[in-house]
Amino acid sequence: MKITARPIVAGSLFAAILGSSAVLAEPIPTTDWSGYYVGLSAARSTGDNYWDRPALGGHATLSDDWTGTLPILTVGRDWQRGQFTFGAAFSISSGEITASPQPGIFLLCNDCETIVSDLMTLRGRVGLADSKMHFFATGGFAQADVAGTSGGGQTTVNSDTLTGWTLGLGVERNLGDKVSLTAGYDHFDLGAITLEGHNPGAISEIEFGLMQIGVNYRW
Repeated sequence: MKITARPIVAGSLFAAILGSSAVLAEPIPTTDWSGYYVGLSAARSTGDNYWDRPALGGHATLSDDWTGTLPILTVGRDWQRGQFTFGAAFSISSGEITASPQPGIFLLCNDCETIVSDLMTLRGRVGLADSKMHFFATGGFAQADVAGTSGGGQTTVNSDTLTGWTLGLGVERNLGDKVSLTAGYDHFDLGAITLEGHNPGAISEIEFGLMQIGVNYRW
C-alpha cells in the first residue's frame, strides 16, 4: 500500500501558520500608568477679559486678551484597571496672568488691569491607556487670587480670593525610565470680582484657558 506524506506536511504547515498568526496577533504592551507622579509644566493663557456693568446690559469696556505664562507644579496619583485609568491631582502656580480692558461707552478705564495669581487646583481625572499613550479628561476645584487695578497699577480697585471650577483634556506619552511628556488644555471659571470702587455695579468675570506642556516623573 502506498503511503503519502502530503496530509502530514499540510497539517504541519497549517499548524505553523496558526502559530505565527497567534504571535502576530499579540497586542503591543500597554504602559502601566498607575502610581504617584510629580510634574512641571508651562501654561500659556488664552481667552479675554473685560470690566462690566450688568445693569446697563452688554460689556462696559472693550475686552483684552489674557497674557502670561504660568509655571505649574503638579503632584498626583493614578490607578489603572486594564486600559482604563482614574486618579487625582493637586496643582499650584506662583505666577500671574493679566488682561488690560480698554475704556468703553459705559465705563471709563484709565490703564485698568485684571490680575490672576497663585492659581491652585484639586482635580479628579479619568483616562484611557493605549500602548505608550495616555488620553485623559480632568475636572474639579480651582482657586486663585484676583485683583482689579487702575492707573497702571497705582490704585487697587479690589482684590479677592475667588473659587470656581476647571475642566480639561490632555494626553501623555511615555518616554521611558519613568518619564513622560504631557500636553493639554484646561478651562477655568472663577466667577466674578466686584469693582464697586471704580464704578457702581461694576464687575469682572474671570474666565480663561491654559494651554499646557510639561514633563512628569512617575514612581
